[in-house]
Amino acid sequence: MNENSLAPASSAAATSLADRGRAIEMRRLPSRTPLNPRRTSLRTDPYTARLWRSGSTASWFSHDDYLALASAGAVRMPAWLKMSAEEAKERVYARRLWEDVLCVMAALEQWRTMTVQQIEALTNISGITNGRTSLLTALWVHGLIEVGSPTSDLAASTLDRNMLLLRPARPSAAKKEFEEYLSYAEWVSVTGGRGFSTDRQYARHNLLASEFGLRVAEHGQVSMVLGETLSGMDLLAYTGCGIDAPTTGAQNGADLTLVRTDGLRVAVEMTASKSGSAFNDKVEKLVAILHRRSLEATGLCILFVCAPRQDASRGEAGEVERKVKRAVQRAIVNYPGTALHPTAARVAVARWDRLFPGDGIVADFGSLPMERPTGMRGGTGQIWEPARLLDPRSVPFTPDNPAAMSAVVTNAGGLRGVHHSLRVTGGRPVLADISLAAAGLDWVLDAVEAERPNTGKGAVGPAQLPPRLRY
Repeated sequence: MNENSLAPASSAAATSLADRGRAIEMRRLPSRTPLNPRRTSLRTDPYTARLWRSGSTASWFSHDDYLALASAGAVRMPAWLKMSAEEAKERVYARRLWEDVLCVMAALEQWRTMTVQQIEALTNISGITNGRTSLLTALWVHGLIEVGSPTSDLAASTLDRNMLLLRPARPSAAKKEFEEYLSYAEWVSVTGGRGFSTDRQYARHNLLASEFGLRVAEHGQVSMVLGETLSGMDLLAYTGCGIDAPTTGAQNGADLTLVRTDGLRVAVEMTASKSGSAFNDKVEKLVAILHRRSLEATGLCILFVCAPRQDASRGEAGEVERKVKRAVQRAIVNYPGTALHPTAARVAVARWDRLFPGDGIVADFGSLPMERPTGMRGGTGQIWEPARLLDPRSVPFTPDNPAAMSAVVTNAGGLRGVHHSLRVTGGRPVLADISLAAAGLDWVLDAVEAERPNTGKGAVGPAQLPPRLRY
């Protein structure tokens, strides 16, 4: 490909990608969770609902922040968010709520920002804002999460509790105490074994990434969907493939990762603006990794999803896509890969408003239609061609080590921050031996292994590790 070929796709090609004639209602798509009250067709669409307009931001509050504002008369504390610090701590560590607490904290740790509806959809926990002693209230008052609103006041009479925004709280004594209380298996299931993150991003960016991940998890041809904290290039291209990550060039990450049934990974990067030098640099670094690390060794592809603001003009929305495509093409000129394995076949661009052309409407989403710059190099050929990233027939993949590529499905199956429908129950790693051995209790694990029959014994079934030691 040469610099003279850096022309964006034609409008005709863009229209064919949307394939609007095949757009259908979301509720008619095959679903992994057809009875879930928070499935995609029943959730509020954060994109079409215009939770953010140009220039608007969410209002975020820790409990201490909001308490100070309420004391000053600047806001009114809603009755359902009032709880004593003692009661909040008791509820957070209560045995009957512990699994729900772990799942909510894991969801926010992995996805960074979510609405209440999104958390309930991912975790399969319902009613976390119900009543005056809700789980959300306990987590907020105890200082483990922050609550946000598209409006300026949590007490607004028109505010829907289920559309509140949640994110992890900043580091604090309460959060440190919570982390120290976790068993090793619980800590891995909540943090992915990488510890609690302190990184922050724009709320809209994270919210759309969460929504995209939820939709693919429910309707897509995938075996796993991972959030932002498990989508770093160091993990996807290096350490997750069994080799050390370089000290430079692998610090970037995506917003989420889709894993196909054959192990192919699609690292998804959301973009809403007309970009700039920082975005161009990121594109270049991501494509450079594809140039250095083969598809067969990593299974890695990259998808840029353009999600212009809903109040953007048609011309402005199109300019976002054109600038993203030009950045991708420039990077491919510098890092083309090889003749047999070009990077152009591993980088794709899609538009939110073409995948989801209306509220509750989807354009044949399950196999993830998009465009790749795999067309003719120069001449009169069309550069950007349609393909389907989640369809092995459209994007084939023959890994060097099939077992290693598919291991992520069972290894990540115990993570409480992945969609509940993708959490496999069999084949998960046993992590208890690490903490038991450190405590000098190797014999406990030996006893469990010795008493593991193929069928249950009596009314209690086969011997198992205690719940808090299971991954």
